[in-house]
Order: sequence, then C-alpha cells, then structure tokens
Amino acid sequence: MSPQFNAKTITTRARTFANGFTAGQRAVVIVAVLGLLLGGYFLSRYLSQPDWTPLYGGLSGEDASAITEQLDTDGVPYKLADQGSAILVPKEQVYSERIKLAAAGLDGSTDSSKDGWSLLDEQGITATEFQQNVAYQRALSGELSKTLEAMDGVENAVVQLAIPEQSVFTDDDQNPTASVLLKLRTGMELTDSQVTSITNLVGGSVANLSPDKVTVTDQSGNLLSSGSGGTAGAANDAGKTDTQTAAFEKRMNTAVEDVLNAVVGPNNSKVQVNASLNFDEKQATNKIYTMTTPTPLPLNDATVNEQYNGNGAAAGGTLGQTLPTPLSSAGGTGSYQRTQQTVNNAVNQSVEQVNSAPGKVERMTVAVVLNSKVQAAGLTANTASSLVSAALGLDPARGDSVQVSQLPFDTTAADAATKALADQASAERTATYLNLAKQIGLVLLVIIALLVFMRRRKKKQLEEEEARVEATASDLPDNMLLSPQAIAGNQQLALAQEADLSRDRMRDEVSAMVDNQPDDVAAMLQGWLADRK
Repeated sequence: MSPQFNAKTITTRARTFANGFTAGQRAVVIVAVLGLLLGGYFLSRYLSQPDWTPLYGGLSGEDASAITEQLDTDGVPYKLADQGSAILVPKEQVYSERIKLAAAGLDGSTDSSKDGWSLLDEQGITATEFQQNVAYQRALSGELSKTLEAMDGVENAVVQLAIPEQSVFTDDDQNPTASVLLKLRTGMELTDSQVTSITNLVGGSVANLSPDKVTVTDQSGNLLSSGSGGTAGAANDAGKTDTQTAAFEKRMNTAVEDVLNAVVGPNNSKVQVNASLNFDEKQATNKIYTMTTPTPLPLNDATVNEQYNGNGAAAGGTLGQTLPTPLSSAGGTGSYQRTQQTVNNAVNQSVEQVNSAPGKVERMTVAVVLNSKVQAAGLTANTASSLVSAALGLDPARGDSVQVSQLPFDTTAADAATKALADQASAERTATYLNLAKQIGLVLLVIIALLVFMRRRKKKQLEEEEARVEATASDLPDNMLLSPQAIAGNQQLALAQEADLSRDRMRDEVSAMVDNQPDDVAAMLQGWLADRK
C-alpha cells in the first residue's frame, strides 16, 4: 500500500470512529485530552526545574545586590530566600560560582569590622600597647554586634565603645560608655523588656560599664534607651510611668466593674479610677538611741587619783652665773591632789534601713455612674460606695474618695448598633439562602437541559427507526398479510409510541418554556424550594 492510501485510510477510520460518539461524548473526550496536555506541560515544567542550593546566606542588602548583579552577568539563574538575605542557585553551578565570586571579591563574608576575637590573631610581636588596646576594643565591639544580630528582629547592629584610659596618677577615673545602633527588620518593633536586655547585655560584657550608660537607637533615629539622665532620659522615664499608671487604673476599673456587673448587669455601670502613683526610689537609714532606765548601769568605770605632799622649800638659782646661786623663797605646804572619773553608760541603738519600691499609691479618686433605669434590689448609692471602697482598698487618711451617682444611660447609639448588626446578620442569611437557591436552580436547569437533550436524542432515534421501518415495509409485497400476533404486537408498539410521543410533547413544552422564559422558571423553582423548606 502507498503512504497516501494509508493516510487516507487512517483519516477515514478516525472520522468513522469519531462519528460513533455523540456530541456530549466528543466534548468530554476533547476536555480530557486538553487536561492531559496541560497536566503534561506543567509536569514537564516542574521536572525541568533545577535543584536549588544556597550559594550564600546571612547577606546584607549591599552584598546581596552585588552578588545578584554578578550572577546576572554570568547568566546564572538564582532565587532569593530568607527575606533577601540568602541566594539560591542550581546545585551543579554552586561551586563554580563561588570560585568566580571569590575571584571578584564577592565571597559573601561579613563586614571586617565584626570579625570579633579573630582580630587579635592578627597581632604581631611588634604591636604597641596602643595598637593592642584598639584591637581589643574593636574585637569586643564586633563580638557584641554579632551577639545582638542573633536576636529576633535585629537585622544589623553596630556597637561603639568609649573606654577611657586608666591612669595611676589620678583618683578620678572615668567609667566607659557605649552606644548601640540597631537596624530592625521591616515591621519589627522592640519592646521595653528587649531594650532593657540589650543594655544589660552590653553593660555586662564590658568591665565597669553600667547599663545606665548604654544608649540604644534604631535605624530611624528613634531613641530606644538613653544612657544619660538628661531631658531624653526624663522623657523616657515619664513615658514608662504613664504606661504603668494607665495599666494600674485599667486593672482597678475592671475590678470594680466586675463587682457592680454582678448586681446591675453588664453595660449598666461605668467606673473611672484616677490614681496618683509615686515612682521615686527612696533609701533611708535611721538610727534611734533609747535609754532602758533613768540611771543605766555603766559599761565601764575608771577613776584616777593623783596626790602630792612637799616640805615647802624651793630650789633655784640666778641665771647667768657659772654656778647657780640658791634662792630663797617663801615657805608653803606644797600639796597637790587631782581626781578623774570616766564612766561609759550603756545606750540602746536601733539602726533601720528602708528601701521604698517605686509605684506606691499616694491617692485614688473613683467616679461611679449607675444606670438609674435598672433597679437592683437593695442597691443604693451608699451601698455601691461601700462596695467600691472595699474592692479598691481606699484609705480616707491619704485622701482617697469615691463618688457614686445614679443617672439614666443614653443607649441610643448602642441600640442603633445592635439593630444594625441584627440587620446585617439577617441580610447575610438572606443572601446565603438566595445563593443556595440560585445554585440549586442552576443544578435543576442543568438537569432539565440534560433531559431535553436526551429526549431530543431519543426522538431522533425513534424517527430514524420509524423511517427504517417504513423503508422496510415499502419493500414488502403488497399481498403479504400480517399474522394476528404481529397485528397485536404492532398495536402495543403503537400505544407505547403514543405514550412516548405524549411524554416527548410534555418535554418539548418544558424545554420551550425554559428557553423562552428562564427567569419565570427560576422564580418558580425558588418558590417550590421555599415551600418545601
């Protein structure tokens, strides 16, 4: 056989095979073939993807930009990972690209200023004391920077240390200070506890460095922690005290409202606590001396007595002579007597050292408003005042006060909001039911369409069968008579065909109604569903 004959035969057979399917079957086959083709395409794309391997990780933005530019120049595909700090390349090209990047000076190494203790390994025997001190300070700063970068949310950290030189010729030694610059990741904010941990970490890593002398700043110039007691430090402390005061007042409000809600119900009371807290840190030492008895017993008693008795003669001479010439003097007894007593009495001594923690409550005022529309049995203004005082532990001696008032609450806004929420919920339920009805209606329409399609197909088959029967009957002889059994069978066949034709006419009418009045049919179906529900 010739190739043309083979091709023609194959085409004819394929056309004959396709004609053996109905239109719906052909559509299903076409959709399946397209699905297989698309699936094969995406599967081939997935299998053709390379095995990605990290080239470098932990890169800064500048290093990542330089490396990706070099990869674009080399024509090497790559992917970014870990928020742009890691670069992935195909596994078979990772080692060759590392060699090329190293030759170009892009080895993905970190900043040389953060080498840490490795800087001390580069010190030679000729390094001076000044060079050694500078290298030690740089190494310490680099180690602290790498430690801070290990914290969650910190992308980059720079630590600057100011360590003054100690001198043996002065007693007024200066303490070191430190400043920390943090580059935070996008969308990250450090809490007060995290900032405090940073200051304590840096302060504990440097000798004689107090955490109060560490200044922390972010990349936007926001002062997170001040190492001085100036205006910035006072403002930061004021912000912390305001936050603590607000948290204390909120906790007190909740405590009182929990007590009142149990009596008047939710949303029928309003409490506002105004607290004055003392955040001053105090340290006092008191010494108190007391006497146990009016005449205490002495711890020790010492008495000294001195006495001298003479004959009254005095010896002397004239100055300026070789030999002294005795002088005469008036007579006397020459007696001397002295008495000294030392008594150390026992005195009681009491030493008291008091450290006052900050946050002491100095005064609280409370305002309580009760909804007068709600009448609670036995609840009066005095009763409510007693409950509030007991719940908060108010002390009138320090100036605490409570004011309770019963007034009608304005619930217009709350009622409107409740009604709006109810209307919205009702509208959402209605929309849900409508969507469900639409989906069910679409399903029913599809079923009706399938039934119409099947009816038309069956009708076409009957017409073809009738045409074939008529063609066969026309070929029979005119004088050929049918038997009684054949006549009865033909009658039953005629009755069945009439029943089928009746059903076909009903289906035709339904199909015509669906084609001509789809909205009316959908409304009718929704009504049936609603009635059934």
